Amino acid sequence: MYSDNPYEHLKSIISDLTQLSEEEWIDFSSKWQPGSVKKNDFTIRQGQIERYFYFVNNGVLRAYTLNDGVEVSIGFSYNGEYSGAYDSFLEQSPSDWNMQAIVDTDFLRINFSDMMEMYDKYKAIERWGRLFNAKMLIGMGKRQVESRNFTMEERFDRLFTQSPHIFQLVPQKHLASYLGMTPETFSRLRRLKLQNKAR
Repeated sequence: MYSDNPYEHLKSIISDLTQLSEEEWIDFSSKWQPGSVKKNDFTIRQGQIERYFYFVNNGVLRAYTLNDGVEVSIGFSYNGEYSGAYDSFLEQSPSDWNMQAIVDTDFLRINFSDMMEMYDKYKAIERWGRLFNAKMLIGMGKRQVESRNFTMEERFDRLFTQSPHIFQLVPQKHLASYLGMTPETFSRLRRLKLQNKAR
């Protein structure tokens, strides 16, 4: 969901995991700075160190790596989601992948030192970070199971069922790459799914 006020948008998403007092929110929100990138621009490139943690207010960011010169999509962030090369951010080490805007995207971002300061200063913010990290780990585990054990059809069906809106936000070629299939296979599965849905 897009919001005219990205800070209120961020506050509502944070409140899904923890409740901040007014004092905590004022201090925490002051550390997040607004920014934007144009379509096809990067927030980070492979080999750079991620300095920021992002909250996407409006738009879509794609994470991808290069495999023998071929782009392999590994994830997407859109309205109301957090983003960034998170492992690089936490370790302050070079990123193994790129983050690129699929469309013009606006966001809020907080730098590493400010985030660590907030963790140390407020237990509620530290709790938010812990719960977010747990969700990330669970998601990564599920993703590994899907990629290793699910058929192409099962991976497609799971994405179609759990995140139908992503089909309107992300180009087909990137979704196909994310699911580990050719654009032709993706197109065929999508056509069959829509045909079955229309019956």
